Amino acid sequence: MSAPPPRAIAAAANGAALAPATVSVEQLGALLDSLPTLPLVALRLTEAMNSRRTSVQHVAELIGSDPSLAAKLLRLVNSAYFAIPGGVTDVSRAIPFVGFNTIYQLVLTVSVLETLALPDGATFDPRSLWLHSLAVGATARVIGEELGHRDPDALFTAGLLHDMGKIAQCKLIPDRVVAIQDAIHRDGVPWAMAEEHLGIPRHDQIGRELARRWRLPPALAVPIEAHHNVLKPQLRDKVPVAQRTGAEAIAVADVIARDLVAGVAPGEPEVETDPRVAELLTTLGISTARRADLYSRAAAQLERSKPFLALLEGRGR
Repeated sequence: MSAPPPRAIAAAANGAALAPATVSVEQLGALLDSLPTLPLVALRLTEAMNSRRTSVQHVAELIGSDPSLAAKLLRLVNSAYFAIPGGVTDVSRAIPFVGFNTIYQLVLTVSVLETLALPDGATFDPRSLWLHSLAVGATARVIGEELGHRDPDALFTAGLLHDMGKIAQCKLIPDRVVAIQDAIHRDGVPWAMAEEHLGIPRHDQIGRELARRWRLPPALAVPIEAHHNVLKPQLRDKVPVAQRTGAEAIAVADVIARDLVAGVAPGEPEVETDPRVAELLTTLGISTARRADLYSRAAAQLERSKPFLALLEGRGR
């Protein structure tokens, strides 16, 4: 299906034709200044993870200083996703099972979600967005395993957070999100195209700036920023080499996840017919023969990851 003209997209916003616009760094910064910083525990844990002298005891004490955070982490690490035999009752016992990096990523995930939590009665219901994000994370983890990636759990976390810019939009400019949704439903355009032609700050721009402000590690920050750019040959080479595979995995997972959430049987027509995605699959070394198995594993991983959905939707507060 060919994309509708910009005029048709713009007309979806309250009936007014809005010209495309580029949001300056200053404008974007002013918009995000109203958001709180990440919780102190997350910032201190970032410092600890950057120190070579951190220890299980120190990390556990940091997390334990926030009982609510510690309780959420324990619910997650005792879920079917990690399948720890017999479960654990404190964070210090969880770390040897899941590792420092995974605990750190869980803390960042919980902290980001709390910071971006939508108020009760918000006009936008983010359930479908969170379910998609969970599917992207689950699929990205499977892709990471397929590729022998050094940290598949980091890809899972990057997938969970890859669209955090959209949640920030919902929190900061809910009326403009309504305009985006109108364009999507009326004209069948993707979110990013609606943003562009409505002059709304792009979600990947917002995600990039939040990642910078919150000092997220490159393994998370780059895929959040670049999960659309890696599909564009003219921009792909600008993605840092060390994180390019991660960004490519998130981009492919983003497409596969749409079918997983919709319940489409393995075969993923969009994956197979979109030349940009097909090229990335080839670049990643995932052969046609391996794809059906990858899709099935991604669906199974999504089911195992469902405990995260309560956290994403705010029911784990």
